[in-house]
Amino acid sequence: MLVHEIRNRTTAIGRFLRSARNAQLVTDSPEFNTNLKAAESAAVALESLAETFAPLASRSFRRGRRDAVVEESIGRCLTLSEADLKKAGVPKLIPPKGTTRVAVDPGELDTILLNLILNALYWIPKSRRSPQLAFSIRRIASDRRVAITVNDSGEGVSEEDADRIFLPGVTRKPGGIGMGLTVAAELVSEYEGNLVLVQPGKLGGASFTFDLPVKT
Repeated sequence: MLVHEIRNRTTAIGRFLRSARNAQLVTDSPEFNTNLKAAESAAVALESLAETFAPLASRSFRRGRRDAVVEESIGRCLTLSEADLKKAGVPKLIPPKGTTRVAVDPGELDTILLNLILNALYWIPKSRRSPQLAFSIRRIASDRRVAITVNDSGEGVSEEDADRIFLPGVTRKPGGIGMGLTVAAELVSEYEGNLVLVQPGKLGGASFTFDLPVKT
């Protein structure tokens, strides 16, 4: 309902803003220009919020009644992030091979991975390193859980932010809402797991690792 309502409202707001942008052609008011830019920025932030929760909105089943294959989820998220991958200069990625099945809602797993991927793709171009994104999957705890890691070649996370990045509203992105990592961490926690930052990461930037229960 939240995603539906946000998208309905931003569609209407977007139409008005386009009309306002056209009206700008006949006005030189600095106040008008400032307010218009602020409104456009707010609309983009709302759309970003809707995208953060979108995978959850498509679920038509209850948690625990389905399982997910990690490699398939990575593939879906890479497809959804195709434009962002191209923009970040990351070469075309092939999802890891295998069928690692976890006892997690597919929509929730997609949400976790998508937030981590989009976060990585934002920071990768800001580093001088070769743009790279990679995934690793390994069994832990006597094969009863699986650890999934998203590695990037970005500039990493500062010491100042390392202990705060999972808190709501904490972000270094201009116009960001600071909810992506919070949502991902909360979902992992629901499955008695932890989402942690590992630095320096495998590719020189940040690595985020989380663990989920294996489907038995």
